[in-house]
Amino acid sequence: MNFPTDDAPEFRSAEESTMPTYEYGVRPKTTWHLKPRKELSLWEGIAAIDTCPPDIYRKRNENEKRSGMPTQPIWRENIFILSTGAIAPTIHLLWNTVFPNYKMHWAPAYVIYHFCFIAFALRLLNRLHAKMIEFGVFDEQNRGRDMVDDKHVNHLGRSIFIYTVLRTSYPFIARWRGDMSNPFSGLSLWSPVKLGLWEIALDYWFYLYHRSTHEFDTLWWVHRQHHATKHPTPILSILADDVQECIEIFVVPFLATLCAPSLTFAEMHYAIMYTLYVEALGHSGVRAVWQHPVLGYFLRPFGMELAVEDHDLHHRFGRSGKNFGKQTRIWDRVFGTIGERIETPKTGIFS
Repeated sequence: MNFPTDDAPEFRSAEESTMPTYEYGVRPKTTWHLKPRKELSLWEGIAAIDTCPPDIYRKRNENEKRSGMPTQPIWRENIFILSTGAIAPTIHLLWNTVFPNYKMHWAPAYVIYHFCFIAFALRLLNRLHAKMIEFGVFDEQNRGRDMVDDKHVNHLGRSIFIYTVLRTSYPFIARWRGDMSNPFSGLSLWSPVKLGLWEIALDYWFYLYHRSTHEFDTLWWVHRQHHATKHPTPILSILADDVQECIEIFVVPFLATLCAPSLTFAEMHYAIMYTLYVEALGHSGVRAVWQHPVLGYFLRPFGMELAVEDHDLHHRFGRSGKNFGKQTRIWDRVFGTIGERIETPKTGIFS
């Protein structure tokens, strides 16, 4: 499959190569995607699951400029997340119901939850890719989205694998207790509130570490690799240094769990799915008014809701960028690090 490479260095003429690139720069070498599928390494094959339609990687012409900005309904996204997330605990519950004397052990349960998490991630990627085509992406009049380059592709593939293994282990480590007869036990009308508070606590600790890596020279190396892309796609949310991965997968969620109301196993299971959803959405660049499915409705009146463009601008402006939150804009608002949106309509009392 061929992709537009209008600004890739290996495809530029001698005259073009001497032209200034301004703030966008020249994309690093990307050729791995040109290999036949059977010649891809294991890690390249995993990274390829986020290969978008070719149209996403090209700069749009002026006559292709989109007008208006569609709104993606939050209720529809919650149905998608809740229904897909129910698959693993339903299988778990059915086993315990059919074999009451042989309740499912945590080891086979983990395998089921792990593969259902992967299925959710694949459905999410397909969903986002379709919306990126339908709605467009931010800054597409200046540049298309980035593809992971040859230097980082194997690392990204390994990181995706490690992410899914470790992320799905967190509910088991933190909340698996007893025989887990009913894995849905613990879900209640208060669950969205508890989940929302956990996400806010998660965002605080993420904000603290994230802003520190940007503002302190001695810490920038932790986060630099993640900024290898200025126009990311969903899976590039996982492109990171090993230290950053450990911080985001273990340290930040652990600190959030200490600060927020205690989540049950089922609530923690959904928490990791909502977290993946928001992280992938924030790196998709999909050009729409598309809020956090739990917190967006409540934070919007205060101008503290997260828009897709917020994190897209953070990547575009690199180390000097603002918008350090990844679940909300609460802490960016409190500490004065909000960046002005360019395409998304302004909302809230702070507009």
